[in-house]
Amino acid sequence: MVSQNINMDRLLEDIDNQIEILVAIAGDNAILIEQLRILQESRDLIVAQELEIARLEELIDPDDLSDHSWTIDRLKSQEEL
Repeated sequence: MVSQNINMDRLLEDIDNQIEILVAIAGDNAILIEQLRILQESRDLIVAQELEIARLEELIDPDDLSDHSWTIDRLKSQEEL
């Protein structure tokens, strides 16, 4: 299990199953080999993104979040001008 998110775990499990099937049937088929490569890259990026999100969540102090919300609102209003 990569995360506390069961939907993410199911997605990764589905991708792993697709990868297993493609490995079993790909042989020398260039299209299936390319699909396998794309699936593996996608899985790796999803895992990396999930780990990065978890890391960032640990860095964010919930008490500090409200102190910066006015900055975000100010920046948004400046963009609108």
